[in-house]
Amino acid sequence: MDDDLRRRLYDPAGTHQLVLARRPPHPDAVTCVVSDVVWLHVVRLLRWSAATPDNLHVDEGRWWRLAAGCADLLHRLPGLCDELGEPYGPTGPADDPALPGTSRVALATGRLAALLCSPNPVPLRRLAGEVDTLGAAAISALAQTSSWALPEAR
Repeated sequence: MDDDLRRRLYDPAGTHQLVLARRPPHPDAVTCVVSDVVWLHVVRLLRWSAATPDNLHVDEGRWWRLAAGCADLLHRLPGLCDELGEPYGPTGPADDPALPGTSRVALATGRLAALLCSPNPVPLRRLAGEVDTLGAAAISALAQTSSWALPEAR
């Protein structure tokens, strides 16, 4: 994520511009509300993902909140798709599970940020796939920072 986008994510006016820019060209009231709700939630996810704490415990909390935020948006998307008459079913790239969780978060964050800044319309099912991938990466990052050891399989 570039510095300009990072700055805009934490600036209320910049965030407002990012969210409004995602509205379709000739929206009705329902489309505006759904678009604003979805993209404001995406901005919140990107804020959690872009945060750079210097404490391991804070970082663990960040991964947890990022995963929970992704789950919350995924929970809401089927109803929002229904409001727009769009089909629902997450579609998106799956990251390589062999990569470290933090690398997967960075890759998913980059793709989600590109969708936020894209001038092209983004189907909610594609966005759902990216959010799902980001949430899975956050859980992976959280698990990899844990001191728990899994018992040996017998």
